[in-house]
Amino acid sequence: DSPLVASTPRRKVVYVEDNPSNIAFMRELMEDLHGIELITAPTAEIGLDVIRAHKPAVVIMDINLPGMSGFDAVKLLKSSAETAAIPVIALSAAALARDTTRAREAGFHRYLTKPVKVDELTEVLTQLLA
Repeated sequence: DSPLVASTPRRKVVYVEDNPSNIAFMRELMEDLHGIELITAPTAEIGLDVIRAHKPAVVIMDINLPGMSGFDAVKLLKSSAETAAIPVIALSAAALARDTTRAREAGFHRYLTKPVKVDELTEVLTQLLA
């Protein structure tokens, strides 16, 4: 029932994730939300370049990435005038209250846990892209 299903034009979402299974899941989910063009990046370093190049409407970022962490990447995004306004959704398997607090303090718009709850992610994307 998401308005994103019928949404046009397509909005860009960058997903920074190193796990191929998670990427495949997200691609399948976003195919159902026709209003979204998903662009993926396997590391935070590549993700930062992709985000700067594409200026997406939203970024979904894994926290535990090879090399630079999602926390370090969001701090860089928020420190640049070019990318500071782009909302970044954190995804992580860690579900403790301190993780959520740390994510909010780092500048993430929302902190969602894995496995991804489709309804929760769709709701957040609908709010940010509507």
